[in-house]
Amino acid sequence: MAENQESAAEGWQRLSPSELERVLEAHERFVARKAGGQRALLGSHDLAGADLICRELSDAELTGACLTRALLMGATLRDVVLYAADLRLANLEGADLTRADLRGACFRGARLNKAVLAKADLREAALGRYDTRDKMLLERLRDSHTDLTSVDARGAVFTGAKLGGAITVRADFTDAMLRGADLHGSDLRNANFTGANLEDVNLADTKLHGAVFHAAVLIGASLSGADLRGADLRDAVLDSAALKLPDLRHAQRTEYTARSENEMQDVLRRHALWLDTQGREGERAVLPQADLSGRRLDGVRLVLAILKGARLQRASLMRAQFVMSDCSGADLRDATLSEADLRGAVFQRAHFNGANLTRAQLGPLREVGDEKRELPSNFERAKFARALLREADLRGANLAGADFSNANLTGAKLQRARVDDANFYGARLDGADFEGVSRERTTGLP
Repeated sequence: MAENQESAAEGWQRLSPSELERVLEAHERFVARKAGGQRALLGSHDLAGADLICRELSDAELTGACLTRALLMGATLRDVVLYAADLRLANLEGADLTRADLRGACFRGARLNKAVLAKADLREAALGRYDTRDKMLLERLRDSHTDLTSVDARGAVFTGAKLGGAITVRADFTDAMLRGADLHGSDLRNANFTGANLEDVNLADTKLHGAVFHAAVLIGASLSGADLRGADLRDAVLDSAALKLPDLRHAQRTEYTARSENEMQDVLRRHALWLDTQGREGERAVLPQADLSGRRLDGVRLVLAILKGARLQRASLMRAQFVMSDCSGADLRDATLSEADLRGAVFQRAHFNGANLTRAQLGPLREVGDEKRELPSNFERAKFARALLREADLRGANLAGADFSNANLTGAKLQRARVDDANFYGARLDGADFEGVSRERTTGLP
């Protein structure tokens, strides 16, 4: 095939593999500020299916390029210009697109798992920027909204990104970080935001029909004018302003059950009897979606209790016993859990943001029964942002995908813990022990 030929069918310029490699190598020297470097100018080029795995493409010019099914896993694309580019079915898992210009780009069916798009611009493209002689680009910009339909962006980072007006129908943002992102006016129908962090996100005037926000954090989010009909907000963390929105009645929400002091005392008395008689008398404490916010429950004995999705925000739980309990999705924001015993418990997707867990025990329960079994603790995808974990014992705990951003882990013990996919950005780690941890794809650790 002749080099540097044109594709008559599509109008994109196609480079041979050797030409493309020379361009990429020159660009890598350009980024490194080495002699012979030259910025990659690949606008309107056909790079469909190209192998760009882990390549350095920061600040490259790729306006209107065709990158369908391209392999960009782990690539560095900081400040790249992908204006109106075609990235359908491309694989960008783990790629860094910080501050990238992605206006008008098409990502339909693309894979963005664990990719970083912090402060990226995904707003609508502006037709007036380009010369009318570029007929092919203008044709593609007739529908100039950035298209994220059916993208897979689990665990991706969109902090501060601009997505106003983007089409994100059926997109999967499970456990994604979208703090401070602007999505106003976007079409988010049937999108999945399970476990996502949407603090201070602008969701004004968005279409949210069928969108799922299970265990998502929406503190400070703007929902004014949003179409919430059919949205699933069960176990989502909302602030008081959002809870007052009249349109919230159209969404599916968790119905929390308030418990009086007398009711709780009776539940705890019967639960203690159930424990002491090994289930022969009394009754196990089963308190799913119970609202215990702000309660003083210091030293409470909730061993083997069921508190799925319970509200314990700002509760005082010093030296409380949650051994082998199930507190999946529980809200413990700003709670006091100093010296609490959480060994062998399940706190999957629980919210500990701002909580005090000083000297708490979060590891497995060892030597259980005659067989001396070890019962693991599960804090997978739990959120510990800004939490105080000084001298906490997390040895052997499952902390995969947990968020420890800006947490204080001074002197914490994490030996042999599983912290794969966890986030430690901004965390204080003075004296913390990470010996023997499993840390694949972990961010923020030295």
